[in-house]
Amino acid sequence: MRFDLLSLKLFVAVCESKSISRAAAREHIAASAVSKRISDLEELVKAPLFHRTTKGLEPTASAQALLRHARVVMRDLQQMESELAEHATGLCGRVRIHASVSTILQHLPRDLANFLAIHTAIRIDLEEGTSQQVVRSVAENAADIGIFGGYLPATGLQILPYRSDKLVAIMPVGHPLAERKKVKFAELAEFDLVGPQKGSFLDSLVMKAVGELNLTLKMRIRVNGFETVCSMVEASLGVGLVPERCAKRYVAAGHVTAVPLDEEWATRNWKICVRDPASQPPPVRMLVEHLSSKDADRPVRVVNFAGAATGSRRG
Repeated sequence: MRFDLLSLKLFVAVCESKSISRAAAREHIAASAVSKRISDLEELVKAPLFHRTTKGLEPTASAQALLRHARVVMRDLQQMESELAEHATGLCGRVRIHASVSTILQHLPRDLANFLAIHTAIRIDLEEGTSQQVVRSVAENAADIGIFGGYLPATGLQILPYRSDKLVAIMPVGHPLAERKKVKFAELAEFDLVGPQKGSFLDSLVMKAVGELNLTLKMRIRVNGFETVCSMVEASLGVGLVPERCAKRYVAAGHVTAVPLDEEWATRNWKICVRDPASQPPPVRMLVEHLSSKDADRPVRVVNFAGAATGSRRG
């Protein structure tokens, strides 16, 4: 049997309206054309599909069986059309992001949550890397969007501002500097330091400060990730530098103290890098525009396809 999709659509309309004339009006087609389609279906399945009653056309057992399958076919067809339309308009796809751990911990979760609440068919592949690795990944087309810090060569890439954070010094409770309202980096350098990952944005800032101040660091250990830094400081392995947001959880637990770092470089500015945006697929362009927007981290209202608001969502 070879079923025509239009015939199945008209058949469903007749079943639901119990009238050829009403089905024809609903589908904007002549009643005679609907009647012909139904007759062709009956010939195809070799069984009557409707009984005439005082209440209209009633589907036969054969029609009930056909109706179940026809509705599945119509639903799948509608879904297929919807998904293909999303691809055509750039509302569907996958975006590869490589980002520094600081932005993954602090900013990206909310920003991506708000973006995906609007663009539900877009998927994100997120990978962590140092700023140097991030820029290289975008330049080599291993990533579509990069989030990095520092002044790195980014030939051929467009750079946009993203967000900023503030570094604080964390130290065990009872440390000689724990009661200070702010602290200079030179003062921290007198104590053992839990160092940042080599090649990271923070590492470049620390090494630059060491050179400018002609300091000698007592770096007993280097670790990757601010959660690990806080754990090492909790274990009294030294003092560390972490973003203010990351320090709050550990300070609240009462095991460490955070003191603002009194240096101009304590405020770090993060950036977005992307290859020529005009040549990128629509999902990449839309996400770049969202991330570079000042409103990216604000809650959004989620709207369903009928246009009714279904609530709000926060990252």
